[in-house]
Amino acid sequence: MADYDLDDVDRQILDHLQEDARYTATELAEAVGVSDNTIHNRMERLEEAGVITGYTATVDHDRAGLSLYFHFTCTARISDRADVAEEVLSIPEVIEVTELMTGQRNLHVRMVAADDEDITRLAQRLDDLALEINDENLIREERRDPLAFVEVGEMLDRKE
Repeated sequence: MADYDLDDVDRQILDHLQEDARYTATELAEAVGVSDNTIHNRMERLEEAGVITGYTATVDHDRAGLSLYFHFTCTARISDRADVAEEVLSIPEVIEVTELMTGQRNLHVRMVAADDEDITRLAQRLDDLALEINDENLIREERRDPLAFVEVGEMLDRKE
């Protein structure tokens, strides 16, 4: 059971905001087919319910001079995993840390760097923490697509 029951208007709002979080209430209202006031009220409720947790900018790291993307697969002691993940996340070049519920290979770390020397320095920094680096890979390309709430919602509605 979901903490917050999304209806079609909520789902459409979420789809549009994932596409571009800079939509104004007027633009969202027009796209969804409701009033500006409805958009304001819905967004406030979605924020209060913790469905919308923030608004972020998407940065092109390549254009910012950070053209190397690396993925490290690491193992941390299960009792230390959360603390180590926070330590790793405090490294400025780290853009994502994923904790897995496994005993081995339970931390995945994504980093960006400008050159090979940066990657060596960052790998050494990871190596100084309470974890073991199991694997390191240069990422060729990543593709992402936001979750299509309207389509997923239709699927969930059919199951009820």
